[in-house]
Amino acid sequence: MIYPRWFHNLSRADFLKSVGLYVTPERLFLVRMRRNLLRLSVVEEEVREIALGADGTYRQALGEAIRSLMPYLEPAKESLYICLSPHQSIGCQLFLPQVAEENLPAAVQYELERQLPFRREEVYYDFLPMGKKGDKIALFLFAVPKKSLDELLDILSAFGLKPKGVETTATALSNYLLFCTGGITGRALVLGGQNHAWEVIGLNARTNGWGQDPELAFAHWLPRADWIQGLGREIFHGCLGESPRLFGWGDTADFLLSVEGELVPLEDLPALGEEKLRGNERMAHPFFLPAVGAALRGLRESTFPVNLLPGARDEGRGRVLSWLNACLTVLLLIGLIVWGGSYPIRDEIRLRQLQRENRKLEPSVQALRREEEELHKLHKEMSFFSGFAERRGEIFLVLDELSRVLPNSAYLSNLRYRAGAVELQGSAESASNLVPLLERSPLFKNVGFNAPSNRGRDNRETFSLKAEIERPQGKLTSP
Repeated sequence: MIYPRWFHNLSRADFLKSVGLYVTPERLFLVRMRRNLLRLSVVEEEVREIALGADGTYRQALGEAIRSLMPYLEPAKESLYICLSPHQSIGCQLFLPQVAEENLPAAVQYELERQLPFRREEVYYDFLPMGKKGDKIALFLFAVPKKSLDELLDILSAFGLKPKGVETTATALSNYLLFCTGGITGRALVLGGQNHAWEVIGLNARTNGWGQDPELAFAHWLPRADWIQGLGREIFHGCLGESPRLFGWGDTADFLLSVEGELVPLEDLPALGEEKLRGNERMAHPFFLPAVGAALRGLRESTFPVNLLPGARDEGRGRVLSWLNACLTVLLLIGLIVWGGSYPIRDEIRLRQLQRENRKLEPSVQALRREEEELHKLHKEMSFFSGFAERRGEIFLVLDELSRVLPNSAYLSNLRYRAGAVELQGSAESASNLVPLLERSPLFKNVGFNAPSNRGRDNRETFSLKAEIERPQGKLTSP
C-alpha cells in the first residue's frame, strides 16, 4: 500500500540519537546525529588518524583512535552503527533459480563458498534481494572476514561500545542519497574515490503498484589502475549510458580525467545533505558521508537494512518501536479500548433510562393487571353459571335415579354433585347393600366407599359413597 508522504514522515516523528562510525584502514570518521520529531541534524563530526608507531600494531593503533573518541560518545543514550570501507568487505551479485525464493537464506549459504574466496565459517554475510532478472532471482551479497570484524568488535567492546549494525559503503551511501533526494526515479550512479581506488554504486527505482521502490543494482570497487584500463572504463560507460543522474563524493576529479567520453553533469553528493540536515554547515570532509549514512539507521531513515553483525540475520529484521512510537501505540490502544468500552456504557445508560421510564409506567401497568384479573374472575363466574344452566338437566336425572334405586330405609344427609361424579352421605340399615343397588343402575359406575361405615346406637350404619356418572353415547338430557 502506498501512503502519502506526509503520513510517511509523521510515522517517523520521534526523539532519537545515533552515531555513525566510518572505518577506513587509515582513519576513523565519527558523526553524531539527532532527530527532534521531523528534524534531523548532525550534532558533531570527529576524525582520528590510525597512527601506526614504530613498534605498534594495527590493533593497538585502532584502540588508541577509538579511545580518543570516547569523550564524544554516550553509549547508554546513543546507538552506534558502523560502516566499513570497501577495502575491508566483499560484495558480489548472485543469480539463483526461482525455486530458491522459498528459502533464500539456505540457498545463499549453499552458494557462499562458490562465490567467495573464503570458507563459510570464515565470514559474516548478509544479502539484499534485487528482484527477478529473467528466469533468475538476483541478490547482492555482502561479506566481511570474521577475523577483521571480530578484531574491531573486541576493541569496541573493551570500551563498552556495542554496535547495533555493520554495513558497507554501498548501502550507507545509497541510504544517504535516498534520504537527501527523497527517492529517485529511474536509474542513478554514485561515484566516489578514496585511497587510489574508486567505487561506483548503481541504484534503480523499480515500479511497485502506484509507487516506486529503490533497489541496489550493482556496486563495483576497483583500484585506479583497473579503472583506467579497458575493463573499468567499459563497466563505467556501460553503467553511465543507462543512468541519467550521476552523484559524486570524495576524490572524483582524477577518475573523470582518466575516463574518456562525454559525461553527464556531476551532482555534489555532500551538498545534498546541507539542505536536508537542517542547521548543519558544510561537512568538513566528504568521507563523513558514509558515517552519516550508517547513522541514519539509528534515526529510522535507512532504505537498505543490511547488517553484517554476527547473528543479526537470525534475530530478524523487525524494527523495534522507539519510546515515542510506543507511547503513541499505547495511546491508540487506550483510545480503541475506550471506544470499544463505550458501547456497554451507552447500553447501560440506555437501560437505566428505560428502567426509569418503566417505573413511571408501573402504576398504570398495575392498574391494568388488576382490571385483567377482575375480568378473568368475571369470565370464570360467567362460565360457571352458563355451565350450570346446561348441567341442570343432569342434576335432576341423578336425583330421580337415586330416589328410584335407594330403598325407603336409606336416608341422605349430604349429596355433592360434580361434573361426572356424585358423592352420597347418609345412613341405612345396611350400607353394604347400597353398593350393588347403585351398580345395577345404568346411570352409575365405579361405586365405592369414601370412608368406613359405622353402626350407631339406633342400629343404623352411616355411609359415604362415591359413584361416577355413566355417560351414554351423546349428551345426557333432562327427563
